[in-house]
Amino acid sequence: MINHFMHLQSEDSTFFYSFHVDEDGRLCNFFWRDSISKLHYECFGDVMIFDTTYRTNRYDMICAPFVGVNNHWKKYLLWMCIFMQ
Repeated sequence: MINHFMHLQSEDSTFFYSFHVDEDGRLCNFFWRDSISKLHYECFGDVMIFDTTYRTNRYDMICAPFVGVNNHWKKYLLWMCIFMQ
């Protein structure tokens, strides 16, 4: 996954990702945003929904999408975070 995001960043300089690993080298959290999300936030960033209610049962991960709403009441993804416990 990290290699894939490194590749995306090499093709799009505004693509951003960040992650943290624990002392055993296991992924703890992961965050990413693409250039379209950045553009949408710059245009419509004043409305945002943050939802952490979804968890996968198998790995107990928290999926935290940041969602905005544009002036046509259409939802768009701003950022995505995944937190492991």
